[in-house]
Amino acid sequence: MWGKKVWIFLLVFIATVSFSAEKVSTPIVSVESGTYDFPQFAFVNVETPGAVVYYTTDGTDPLTSSTRRTLRWYININTSMTLKVAAVKNGMEPSDVVTYNYLIRVMAPKVSPGAGEWKQLPEKIVLSTTTPGATIYYTTDGSEPTRHSNKYTDPIILERGKLNVIKAIAVKDDGSPDSYVATFEYRENPNLILLTDVLKPNANIDYVIEKVILEMTLDEKVRMVWGAATSQLGAAGNTYAIPRLGITSMELADGPAGLRLGMLGSGGHEATAWPNPMMLASTWNEEIVEKIGAAIASEAKYYGIDIMLGPGMNIHRDPLGGRVFEYYSEDPHVTGKIAAAWIKGLQENGVGATMKHYAANNAENNRMNINEIISERALREIYLRGYEIAIEEADPWAAMGAYNKVNGTWCTENEYLNKMLKDVFGFKGLLMSDWGAYHNPVAYKYGFDLNTPGGETRLPGPDSLKEAINQGIISQKDLDRAIAAILKIVIKTDTFKKQIYDKSVFAARQKLDPSLANKHAALSKEAALEGIVLLKNDYTLPLKDVNTVALIGQLAYKSELPSGWGSPIKGMYFEGGGSAAVVVDFEEVVTLVEALTSGGLNVLQKTENGDYLGEKMSKKDAIYAAENSDVALILIGRPGTEGADNTPESMKLTEEEFGMIRNVSEAYHDLGKKVVVLLNVALPIEVDDWDDYVDAILYIGLPGTYGATAVTDILVGKTNPSGKLVDSWPVKYEYAPTYGTMPKTDTVEMTYSEDIYVGYRYYDLHPEKVKYPFGYGLSYTKFSYESILLSNKIFNISNKNEKITVTVSVRNIGEMAGKEVVQLYVRANDSSIARPYKELKGFAKTKLLNPGESEQITFVIDSRDLAYFDETVHEWIVEPGMYTIIVGGTSDNSVLENEGVCAQILAIRE
Repeated sequence: MWGKKVWIFLLVFIATVSFSAEKVSTPIVSVESGTYDFPQFAFVNVETPGAVVYYTTDGTDPLTSSTRRTLRWYININTSMTLKVAAVKNGMEPSDVVTYNYLIRVMAPKVSPGAGEWKQLPEKIVLSTTTPGATIYYTTDGSEPTRHSNKYTDPIILERGKLNVIKAIAVKDDGSPDSYVATFEYRENPNLILLTDVLKPNANIDYVIEKVILEMTLDEKVRMVWGAATSQLGAAGNTYAIPRLGITSMELADGPAGLRLGMLGSGGHEATAWPNPMMLASTWNEEIVEKIGAAIASEAKYYGIDIMLGPGMNIHRDPLGGRVFEYYSEDPHVTGKIAAAWIKGLQENGVGATMKHYAANNAENNRMNINEIISERALREIYLRGYEIAIEEADPWAAMGAYNKVNGTWCTENEYLNKMLKDVFGFKGLLMSDWGAYHNPVAYKYGFDLNTPGGETRLPGPDSLKEAINQGIISQKDLDRAIAAILKIVIKTDTFKKQIYDKSVFAARQKLDPSLANKHAALSKEAALEGIVLLKNDYTLPLKDVNTVALIGQLAYKSELPSGWGSPIKGMYFEGGGSAAVVVDFEEVVTLVEALTSGGLNVLQKTENGDYLGEKMSKKDAIYAAENSDVALILIGRPGTEGADNTPESMKLTEEEFGMIRNVSEAYHDLGKKVVVLLNVALPIEVDDWDDYVDAILYIGLPGTYGATAVTDILVGKTNPSGKLVDSWPVKYEYAPTYGTMPKTDTVEMTYSEDIYVGYRYYDLHPEKVKYPFGYGLSYTKFSYESILLSNKIFNISNKNEKITVTVSVRNIGEMAGKEVVQLYVRANDSSIARPYKELKGFAKTKLLNPGESEQITFVIDSRDLAYFDETVHEWIVEPGMYTIIVGGTSDNSVLENEGVCAQILAIRE
């Protein structure tokens, strides 16, 4: 008896000792205790994997205090504080609490509007400091301010016609060192040249900008190229305003999928959620994309935004890319043409566009540190070509440098990339950084213009550029060049033309004007209708003689509005997360149940036991659903956001999803009924293991606020699907050309070993590995390619302006009106180097063709369409020889050979 108790005691003692030994490692803060002249950003390192860091800034215990916070990235030490930090992990003893004491010098006062020469002095000025809780004292007689000087409480009135000198300090009574003295001098100069002089008739814009830059102080210059981070609107960022020179700020807002002001679930300005960009590209309809650009511009102007941070133009190198839904395609021609249409719609309506993320930000894992090794040929033919097309056709106002390195150099300071952009492609806009992608002042020497978001407290701060000038790293001439690029965009904005310095009226707006909201709702649905892709149809769609559908899948019954970067849900994923998330009126989002019901269908939602039809349904539940409905609709969802790539498992069905499809298929097919799968996904999905179980598959993407109504219209045959895939869908992810090369969270270098063989350029050589080819999509009708006509069968390489027109006749030979996506490919028959089997060089969408109706589509082929990029001479080369022009409704070569049309041209050098 006693022996047993002793053993129990020993076991408990051993377990206790063992547990005590398992203690979370002590956190280490990157900033030591001490006194600092400027705010600090502190990072915390804990060696124990998976530990959660808690901290307080008021001296209380981070393990128990109600004021404790959870560390997400860094700690902003912007004022004097006692910082206490601890780390915890389930199953382990918490770490020791570590304490750091900081004295931060109070930040010197700032003034608005800015000091300097004015054509006419402002009536009053406002002082402020970024240090919370600080008090400002000032003088107006030139004497040094002390704690006994005038205490600042109200705006200071200036005396016009004389020199006004204000000196100020900011102080706190918590032991923080007083700020340094800030001196502000205001004087009038009636001969001052203002940026608004460009608005005068026959103004010489370059001359005015040159003179305005000469009048700027060095303080103003370094801030103009740094970004202000003081948006009144909740925008992602804004630029520095200099009212004395007539220079207004520019408000910069996300994003590629619509206007984002604020965060989901935490308030913001409501806007229209459009179909995600990959789905917009799936329309292959430049006209509708341009309309959406114009609509986004009207919403941006309504809220006071000057520049949109889109379109996203990175190539879908790998289907697991975390933001493939936010970009357009695996193909640079589709990317460039769709982006150009979006940009034109936006900018023709007075709002600027920003091409991003330049360049090759094709993966999210460790995107801020990774170096991507890419051949020059792959860069020019694949990863930069879309930007080149967009610049040629749409003249974007801005471009955004990516986080990653390319061939060893950060994108923002990459001389090769920036030279391509500005000198070779002819980009005339401003080049900004992605948020936090600026690394070194040398970037300004190589064509970089604007550090965003910038801000006074973002280390190393704008004044670091003064030190860079003193050290000879950059010159004021480099800043002047960057400022000129920025000002040439400033003068395009409505904000500048109307000289708006206070946007509080815009900030007060929370909801769209109803007339805009209603108009854009219809356009969003129209785009979704054209972007939905019919992947499989075994005599199932459109639904006929159907009264009741069973809607199956837990996603169809979820409603979730994340507070961060997640993808929101209301009966489906209607938009992506991250910078592609748009704040919407959640009540306006239409669910599939609502849409199907409005479409005249009864919707079976629950099992006999009252549970929603979902992945956990049993065979008995499937039989019940089959007996009580005419058709099964199964919803499969995959969200999209930024910051991390998808996993290979995300392309596969889970065991529960596969079991659900199998059970539903058996139950419905036993009764002679059909099963339809709706792919509400942000990336390609593997379907080969389960598509035989179902009768029809629709890719519905992330279709926007009103996407469910579009899905219903397709299902019931009110609209004929006309979308086509902009990516190749492999049979298995393991068959992708990039398999095994995508980065992990700690990968620091990634080699593009597939080179130019991205997407269909690879699968053309390995057709057995692709399930649904690029450009693929079914219709409820059938089209015939009847003829192809060339304006000339000889192409003179020596003539740089040589062009050949290609005219194709397409006829609807089916029984339902529909639209066809006509795709033109070029194949170099006699190339001396390895080239893709064919490459897309043109596309167009027909009008709505009634049965029996035809349309002629015309394309123009020029020398670039025949060329490859030669890395030896660093030029585009057109070789003499035979080229085949192939036109059809897919990239599938077997289909093109049987159903497409082709012709040959001979390239010669005269």
